Amino acid sequence: MKNGISVIKKTIMLMGYLSERNEPSGISEIAKSLGMPKATVHRILSALCEDNVVLRTEDGQYKIGPTVLMWSSGYHFLSGVSEIALPWLKDLRDQSRETVHLSVYEHGTAQYAERLDSPQTVVLRWSRLGTTLPLYCTAAGRAILAALPEEESNLYFEKTEIKTRTEQTTILPAKLKEMLSMFRIQGYAEEKGENEENIRCVGAAILNRRGYPVAAISLTAPSFRFSDEDSAKFGKIVAQMSREISACI
Repeated sequence: MKNGISVIKKTIMLMGYLSERNEPSGISEIAKSLGMPKATVHRILSALCEDNVVLRTEDGQYKIGPTVLMWSSGYHFLSGVSEIALPWLKDLRDQSRETVHLSVYEHGTAQYAERLDSPQTVVLRWSRLGTTLPLYCTAAGRAILAALPEEESNLYFEKTEIKTRTEQTTILPAKLKEMLSMFRIQGYAEEKGENEENIRCVGAAILNRRGYPVAAISLTAPSFRFSDEDSAKFGKIVAQMSREISACI
């Protein structure tokens, strides 16, 4: 494991060096600048070239490749969605006085990308930015699943191990699919104590111009201060806000 971590650190150093250069660099130059053996530099560069992370020029020099641009565009998309959605997130937090999240969906997984905490004394501590949320038992995740093409949604249930997270967690795929159908009709998804005990959520998907879910906004609150009436009220507000954000994507 230590050797693996060492290689990763050296790769990061090498990529950092190339990214700061305005022109391609050779193996000897890179090895000397970074204090690495030429053989190590050559081995890392060869691996990176296989996936176009680094490109080798005709004269044997190396430069940053197009794969890095793809990674960069992913970062800009994430930060762009957060920037666009932030006014609505603040409005939702101020109206509800509860915790609000933005989750971004890509390649079959969703991650917390933004969080605005409740101003009340009892706040949530379990969600952290960058962590992955389960789609089948969270309001944001269910909203995304409900908005996916049927084929992709079915594939998710075929490949995902659905586990009990609380005593209230719905784990039967047939029942979950029935719930998703209902969520499509009402425009927002719900979850009551299925991901965390005594926590309720409502959420709605943010769609791109092709109608594909790329993110979701959700409102999360302790069950004792978030009634069925609150869920219905803010569910409709979340649905409307998600439509407005989608129009800006």
